[in-house]
Amino acid sequence: VQDPKQPGHLINHDNEYLHYQDDWWIIDYAEDNNKEGVPPFAFVYYRGENDAWIGYGGVVVYTRDAKMPPELIPRLREAAKKVNFDWDKDFKLTDNTCKTISSGEVTLLREKFAGKVALQTEQQLQAQAVKVRGNAANGLKAQVLFVNDELNQAEKAVEKIGKSIAEFEKKYS
Repeated sequence: VQDPKQPGHLINHDNEYLHYQDDWWIIDYAEDNNKEGVPPFAFVYYRGENDAWIGYGGVVVYTRDAKMPPELIPRLREAAKKVNFDWDKDFKLTDNTCKTISSGEVTLLREKFAGKVALQTEQQLQAQAVKVRGNAANGLKAQVLFVNDELNQAEKAVEKIGKSIAEFEKKYS
């Protein structure tokens, strides 16, 4: 949610399930086709807290370029000072370019992937076989217990009928 009093302040506090407070401030930015002639960017400072950590924070610089445009560095250095950061000490530039790989590397990666898929499939088949074996054994055990219990009940019923017949004969003979 954008703070109506400070348009460069974005607020995200709590929701139905989580307890947190995240605040983002747009410290500096440049839009497309700006008068300074620099690539578009946003320098975002954030601070927050949640149930596990109070006081996390940092800075993120968003650009459309895979590598930090060098012409932005002086401006970002000044923006960092506004939030008590030292651009030269506190920041590390990342390289987000996509690397080109050779056809040999492509083949190797495909072989590794295929091997992992085959291994996963084999492991899944083994797991299913163990599950089927376990289910079959459990089914057999259940049938044995059922039959044993039924036989036991049948024997008791025959015994009871025998006693009833004996009592009947004794009573009426």
